[in-house]
Amino acid sequence: MRPLFWLLAAATLPTLLTVSAAFAAPAAASVALATTGVVPAAAVATVTALTAAGSALAMAAGPTGMAAAPADCTAASASDFNGDGVDDTVVGDPFASPGGRSGAGAAHVLFGRGESGAVVTSPEVKAGDGFGWSARLAHLDADRCADLLIGAPYTDVAGRQDAGAVYAVYGGPQQRTVRMAAPEPEADAHFGWSLAAGGTLVAVGAPHENADGVADAGAVYLFETGALDTAKKISQGNGGVAGNSEAGDMFGWSLEIGRLNGDGAELDLAVGAPYENDDGIGRQVNAGKLDAGSITTIFDVRGAGDTYASKKWDFNEIPDPDPDDGFGEAGDRFGYAMAYAEEGDTRYLAVSAPLGDGASVKDSGLVQLFQSSGTAAMAPSATFDQGPEGVTGDGYGFSLALTGEGGARMAVGVPFDGPDRRGGVHLVPVGDASQARMINQSEPGDHLGWSVAFSGNRLVIGAPDRGASGTVLLLGRNDTDGIPLSPGAGKIPALNGGASADFGAAVS
Repeated sequence: MRPLFWLLAAATLPTLLTVSAAFAAPAAASVALATTGVVPAAAVATVTALTAAGSALAMAAGPTGMAAAPADCTAASASDFNGDGVDDTVVGDPFASPGGRSGAGAAHVLFGRGESGAVVTSPEVKAGDGFGWSARLAHLDADRCADLLIGAPYTDVAGRQDAGAVYAVYGGPQQRTVRMAAPEPEADAHFGWSLAAGGTLVAVGAPHENADGVADAGAVYLFETGALDTAKKISQGNGGVAGNSEAGDMFGWSLEIGRLNGDGAELDLAVGAPYENDDGIGRQVNAGKLDAGSITTIFDVRGAGDTYASKKWDFNEIPDPDPDDGFGEAGDRFGYAMAYAEEGDTRYLAVSAPLGDGASVKDSGLVQLFQSSGTAAMAPSATFDQGPEGVTGDGYGFSLALTGEGGARMAVGVPFDGPDRRGGVHLVPVGDASQARMINQSEPGDHLGWSVAFSGNRLVIGAPDRGASGTVLLLGRNDTDGIPLSPGAGKIPALNGGASADFGAAVS
């Protein structure tokens, strides 16, 4: 079972930052797969598929070995990887052991409501890579089928241990896989820790990179979907980017792409730095409120030249709904998770502080919602928490998801809810928070809500510590209970020659 790196007491939470040491790939597994940029995979992603009868097949379709998609993607829905007209889901399993290689990781594509699925592994499976740590369904080419972005932030690149990589796995008839890496890979940078995609842009976070010569300051790499071999690096050292690269900021821990600046003509980038100190102007270390956190919105990020326009948001910039509740304190981790969605002309960005003091309950967690439109730039709106029912260490906002389909809804992961850490998810209709409900279809130790996502009209919830392999729940819009899905159960394939250990750690 996956070790838990999230330790909820404020004094011990910084141990989350030592995850690279706890999960480092063994030295014997280090391999130089590429030197720079994108590398078309010579031994592209291995995918096993199941038929409706549940029999494992090796279905080759060109070099990918992936089950063939329909002849075209004309009937594909927004999150449809295989082109059958039904939304699909991708689930990360980063501590899995495909082929017996511990911690190599895997990703699983669940077709529809779990009628079948496929397992995707790295082109070169190596122990400790963490393939599946992050995962996104995205549109990377001109067909209507969805594609996959899968982060492997513990992959060794060009001899640099744990430099990290991201794999783009294309759905549809022209199936292929390419690997993305930083142009100058850096040991322990963990490129691929976070992912975002919107329009024709892909953003990849490397929050442990020593950007601007500062340890763990963090950086983000921006790619055009048609040119995944060319990266633009963004850090707090770039001209016009609010803030400064300081030790341990973790700039790029979370990412979102959307339209946040009012005119809506160009895409903007939101970058979370939850370990940044609230320390005033200028580069400082261990000053002010430690690990208070912030986000930076970078406007027209595609069109910017050497100098950007941006705005930094922390709790100093947000009106305090209750001056007595400890709003904006050391250790809040504002920017830990983010989610973006649009409903008509209204755009929403949700940002969490999972150790913020929600409803005056210390370290119970809260979520700040921002709104923008075609005529109004991003501004704070509502603040959400569990109210007086919140408990210190619940982790409210550990994960976030938003959808604008059928009315804006927000899913807030609370994976440490309950005395037995069974977890849950707070599902909130943005327009009427009084109708919010808690989804707690969980058992002791499940950590339900470790990850959340919307796929079409379905909510996907990860419970990576349920059972030996982990589980996800799929809930339709009107469902009371979710459908639990696990590798090797029903028609969901198990790994070939290995075992799942963390299924549900990431979902999209």
